[in-house]
Amino acid sequence: MGSWHYAWNGKSEGPVDDETMADLIRAGRVRRDTLVWQEGMASWEPAATHFGFGPAPGTIAAPPPMPSYAASTSGLYAGAPGRGFTEAIKVCFRKYATFKGRASRSEYWWFTLFTSLLGGLGSLLEAGMGSDGQALSALFGIATFLPSLSVTVRRLHDTDHSGWWIGGFYIAIFAYVLVLLVAFADSGSTDAVGGAGSAVAAIGGLGIFAWMIALLVFMVKRGTPGPNRFG
Repeated sequence: MGSWHYAWNGKSEGPVDDETMADLIRAGRVRRDTLVWQEGMASWEPAATHFGFGPAPGTIAAPPPMPSYAASTSGLYAGAPGRGFTEAIKVCFRKYATFKGRASRSEYWWFTLFTSLLGGLGSLLEAGMGSDGQALSALFGIATFLPSLSVTVRRLHDTDHSGWWIGGFYIAIFAYVLVLLVAFADSGSTDAVGGAGSAVAAIGGLGIFAWMIALLVFMVKRGTPGPNRFG
């Protein structure tokens, strides 16, 4: 796939792949006369030279970018396209560790359903095959961890939130568990935590829960209309 740069507000943006460029064209950020360039080209050229824009507009000016979500049965809206179940899986594995750009709600939730089904299958294999099933279940988890993380980051980008919302969440959980382990060690028992440890456990648990609710809200929100700071 190509690695394209495009002109935006007098600056070079990119590189982006062909699929992302198609998304930008649908969103109206890249127009017929937008200058694009990739390695091997002698100079910048209009996007219409390399990408399809439908029938030539003639003397009629091309319409401006849509100010709101596209009203189409395909579910496309400005910023990120709708995906079907199979397409979402293909896209997420193709963007296996791509943490740039955006992902629509359908892309994220279809892939989440796919990983949940794999998790259920892994549990059945563990119950029926013992250690062999556990190995297969672990393999499923390893294979889907990075694409799950990357599509989560892109989904956050689609709602104009930093990917550090999920990165910080994992860091917070690690710190929370570490603090609890220290508290357990200081109490001399793994069955109960002392007064200070109980307070830390309660406050930390509430904080983790609130963070999870915030992430869930971001995951179900529509993407921001038109381009945002992430694409």
